Amino acid sequence: MQVEDAIKARHAVRDFTDQPVAKETIQEIVRLAQQTPSWVNSEPWRVYAATGQSLTQIRQRCLDLAAQKVATNPDLKTMSRDDWDPRPQKLMKDWGHDLVHSFADFDEAHTVMTGASDALNHALAILFVTIPKQTPDWAILDAGAFMQSLLLAATAKGLGSIPTYNSVRYPQVVRQALGIPEAERLLIGVELGYESPAKVNAFRAQRPDLSDVLKISE
Repeated sequence: MQVEDAIKARHAVRDFTDQPVAKETIQEIVRLAQQTPSWVNSEPWRVYAATGQSLTQIRQRCLDLAAQKVATNPDLKTMSRDDWDPRPQKLMKDWGHDLVHSFADFDEAHTVMTGASDALNHALAILFVTIPKQTPDWAILDAGAFMQSLLLAATAKGLGSIPTYNSVRYPQVVRQALGIPEAERLLIGVELGYESPAKVNAFRAQRPDLSDVLKISE
């Protein structure tokens, strides 16, 4: 698969089949992503892959905490959508509008999306990406580029993927299950699996016009 094809084919997959993701496939995806550039070749990222029983444990524990309404405490702090800059705020609002209208009604959209998100989209593998706490903010930029490489490599290998906040909203659960040291910041979980034919996977987010994104000065 060409890079352009992978970029166009990649989309958020929110439901997966029960086909396991082979250990060798995970290794190939991460090996490819290691080609990502970074500040002075610092390569600050590490990947902790959860599959099988470890993933089942993480998923169930997160579901339990959410049901108990335990406050979330991600290593990267969040912000209310109302506090964002107006431009991305509008894009998020438009995305939500389009998503809801891809279902029969709001209730169906809410039930499907909330259920999938809370269950970590029933992924068969999650790649948790960390960086050392003792690194500058620039390392987050490097890790973001690395995450995109993971997504594109997964697409090239025939896998669906989605990076999610919900997978890291209870970092203590992930740390305990996977043995992640306190010296590392848990940034994101990239959920992987083979895409199911579920209706939710047919949705595609729109992109703004290029003129809204690009300015060329000569």
